[in-house]
Amino acid sequence: MSRKRDTRLTVDDARHRRSVILVYLVSALLFGALLWVELARIDRASMAAARERGAALFRLIEITRDWNARHDGVYVPVTPDTGPNPHLSHPRRDIVTVDGRALTMVNPAFMTRQISELAERAEGVRLHITSLRPIRPGNDPDPWETASLTAFERGAPEVMSLLREDGRPIHRYMAPLRMTEPCLQCHDRYGYKLGDIRGGISVTMPAESLLVLRDAQRVRTAGLFLAAALLAAGLIHYMLIVNRRHMRAIARMNADQEKLIARRTGELAASEARYRAIFDSTAEGIMLLDAEARIQHINPAFTAITGYQAGEVQGHGVEMLGAGRHGQGFFDDIRRALLGTGYWQGEIWNRRKSGDAYVQWMSITRASLPGEESAYVATLTDITQRKEVEQRMHFRANHDALTMLPNRALFADRLDAAIAAWHRHQRPFAVLFIDLDHFKAVNDRLGHPAGDALLVEAGARIASCLRESDTVARFGGDEFAVLLTEIEARAAVEDIAQRICVKLAAGFELPQGEAQVAASIGVAIAPEHGTDAELLQQHADEALYAAKRAGRNGWRVYAQDIDGGTPV
Repeated sequence: MSRKRDTRLTVDDARHRRSVILVYLVSALLFGALLWVELARIDRASMAAARERGAALFRLIEITRDWNARHDGVYVPVTPDTGPNPHLSHPRRDIVTVDGRALTMVNPAFMTRQISELAERAEGVRLHITSLRPIRPGNDPDPWETASLTAFERGAPEVMSLLREDGRPIHRYMAPLRMTEPCLQCHDRYGYKLGDIRGGISVTMPAESLLVLRDAQRVRTAGLFLAAALLAAGLIHYMLIVNRRHMRAIARMNADQEKLIARRTGELAASEARYRAIFDSTAEGIMLLDAEARIQHINPAFTAITGYQAGEVQGHGVEMLGAGRHGQGFFDDIRRALLGTGYWQGEIWNRRKSGDAYVQWMSITRASLPGEESAYVATLTDITQRKEVEQRMHFRANHDALTMLPNRALFADRLDAAIAAWHRHQRPFAVLFIDLDHFKAVNDRLGHPAGDALLVEAGARIASCLRESDTVARFGGDEFAVLLTEIEARAAVEDIAQRICVKLAAGFELPQGEAQVAASIGVAIAPEHGTDAELLQQHADEALYAAKRAGRNGWRVYAQDIDGGTPV
């Protein structure tokens, strides 16, 4: 017996080690995949920031060039740095003012080159106007610009790349320049038409600062995912250990139970009459089952509980008592447990002969009874009343006693669920805090019973403005809260807040008399105003007090400058 027990322990230890290894392997694969997705998102965000910077610089140069072209060029004094443009053919390229000062015309291309020189000295940014058919040799495209200009000809709206230049990382951005009416004054001689792509401006920007930020964020993210992976795997590892201890405890309990049954079997063997009496007089229903879990014998208590006589159940499996709430797989699991461990217990929904469904606790244990061919003994205890009491206690613990609406604790649970859903599926949601204005006056004038009736009706009116998936809760006094899940847009939240204000502003016909209240509502929307419960509720509360300061009977959405009194 000891050798067999040692063998079982060795097999159990090996199975446990395999389970632990599998947990850590699956955790590593899962969180590794999630980390790869997050790092790719960070890279895309870094490139998007560089693209926005390049696009802004391009647009600024494009607007400057357009202004220059619309004014037919601008004149600047002739200096060593700004001499007459040999590539500009214009009858008024060079002029002399009345006071004898020499001026030369600066066209858009010349202006772009000078702005590029200033930008490179100040910010290290290079701007280069270029074309596949350049007029000025200095505007010849480099290979990257040539590829970009070719892409524009095929319809690409812009090109963005991360490259290395002299060992340093750079971002290069390029967008096309299209022919406009002012541009045709100088370029129509080259065969261009309105809307043609005449070239482009490439923007070359140092990338070190953005890449430093990107790499720092990647390191932080990797650290967080590693910690999360270790925590998840560690928790599951701990659960496996606890479960292993639990199963060993059950095994020991089964062994003790088998010993107890063996001892009691011996006692029953000594007195068949006494056995028939521990079987017929007990208050618990008892079934004797064969090796296939088919009913062989029942005691009188079984008939009292279920309404079935012995002849109606003999030869049937235990599933004949089922109330339709358990599939065949449930009963197959019971049989597998009996074959494996010789023991099963748990809650099961059964149906009496009258058709009434009830909950019972069933325990089935392998047994060898004197004078019987049964393989198992099953005991039944009706626990319907206990389950009903548990359900009532659970409802009272999570609902307001006056309005029967969810209370603060249940609202917090559902808010946590909405936050978890946002983290998984990025589904926006909103929190509304509602305070009844002038409610104290109703209590003072009509009495507290009237106030209670008004609160019940107010909760019903708020609920009528919501969907089934939303939650309205009472926090106490005249304070209510609403959770709107999976909102489509901010306008939908504002519409619901407005409808609640209108509903609550309508008069209340109470048994004690008419009453009039209004509502002040504060709104916080996730993720715009936060993604944790404490911050969202804080912002909804601040918006609520902003609505009160604004004159009450209205709603406000949280904004950062809300304390300054600015309308939201």
